[in-house]
This record gives sequence, structure tokens and C-alpha cells, in this order.
Amino acid sequence: MEYSVSSMARKLGVWSLVRQVVEQSSGERLLETISALPVRRSSAVRSLGSYVSRAGQPICIRLQFAQEPQTLRDTFLHELAHLCDHLSNQPGKRYRKAHGSGWTRWAEQLGLDGKVRGRSDVLSRLAKERLKTVAVCRTCGAELQRLRRLSRRYQYTHRHCGGVFEPL
Repeated sequence: MEYSVSSMARKLGVWSLVRQVVEQSSGERLLETISALPVRRSSAVRSLGSYVSRAGQPICIRLQFAQEPQTLRDTFLHELAHLCDHLSNQPGKRYRKAHGSGWTRWAEQLGLDGKVRGRSDVLSRLAKERLKTVAVCRTCGAELQRLRRLSRRYQYTHRHCGGVFEPL
């Protein structure tokens, strides 16, 4: 399912905060621009969310919807701070200084502590469940677990025993 920034903010109960902060800082025009931007489900396994822009234009905000409610709220506001920083300071240009002073100001106004890396136990567990055995060490029998299979072009060595991994 795809949301807009405004519908996601309403769902998370932060729309009044977002509207107040954006209108005070940059006015109604920025609020109109960000409210229509899509919020999409992210397929990234280890990332809680991301702000996507190309050629200086915002494309979307991507979120992992499987995370805990409070973490999802904080991640959404974190990515929204990126969007607001980009559109208020560098409109039409490539977004730079992702966690610079402009982003920090927006994050603080949105009630975030300025933390750059979040963590979700639910997503960590889901990522672990997706791992599969892709190779076995010929010497000690240790299993190598990954999301993707190993390339058969190369030979992989087990660093603990020096044995060669046999791809499955």
C-alpha cells in the first residue's frame, strides 16, 4: 500500500506537529509540496527508512512498515526532516550533507533527538529468519548463512579453520 506524507503523518498521529513545524519554518508552499509526496514500503532488509531524491527532485520516502510503532514514527519523522532540509535549503539541487546542521535543526523541531541510526528488534528478527545456508566448509562443516547465494566464480575460505567453502 502506498501513502502520502500527509496520510502517513495522520496515521501515525503526527500531522498537527508536522504542519505546525513546516508552516512556522518555511510556510504553506513547502507544506503543500511535502504533503503529496508518496511514502512507499521499503524492501531493504537492514534499513528502517530512506529519503529518495533524483536530479534534485524528491521522489518518495521509503519505510519498513514491519517495525515497532514508536520506531516507525521516529523513522518517518527522521526521513521527513531530510525532505524538509532538502526542499528548504537546496531546492532543485542534489541533496548533500544528509545529517548536517540543516537536518539537525529540522529533526529537533520535529521532536527527534538527532540520532542517526535507529534499531528495530522486529526487523532484526525478520532479517535473521530470511537467512539461508549457502555454503558448507569442507574441513569443519561450518555453515555460511546469507540472503543471497555465493558466486561460483570464486573460492571462499573459512577464516576460522582455513577450509574451503563448498557452495550449495
